[in-house]
Amino acid sequence: MELNQCAFETLSWIRFIEFLTQENSHLKTRLSDVIDQIKNRQGLAMAEHFQNQFIIKDDVYDHLLLDLRKQVQKWEYPSNENRALSQELKKNHLQLKDQIDYVKRDHQIMESDFNNYISEVIQYNQC
Repeated sequence: MELNQCAFETLSWIRFIEFLTQENSHLKTRLSDVIDQIKNRQGLAMAEHFQNQFIIKDDVYDHLLLDLRKQVQKWEYPSNENRALSQELKKNHLQLKDQIDYVKRDHQIMESDFNNYISEVIQYNQC
């Protein structure tokens, strides 16, 4: 694993998490646009569930961005002059990769569930 590749990958993860933060904001806006159309308790409970999920995701993304930015700083000042990665940097990089993979899957599931929920709200109100 080369230093430049890891640094590049970490920077791409930062851009990805920044994108998810924007996407999360967009989903919150969509929810606020349809909240007045929700007429039943179950629908309101689901709206509250998604609102809570969005808040949690914002917190997760903020913490992950902080960790990623710390990692970038470590790449800028490697402990070895020969540019070989230390075991700690490799371990941190792999842990961050696992976290990014989990966040990707989790976001896709949440977004799909949310889109299905919004579709149901809109269909219910058209009947």
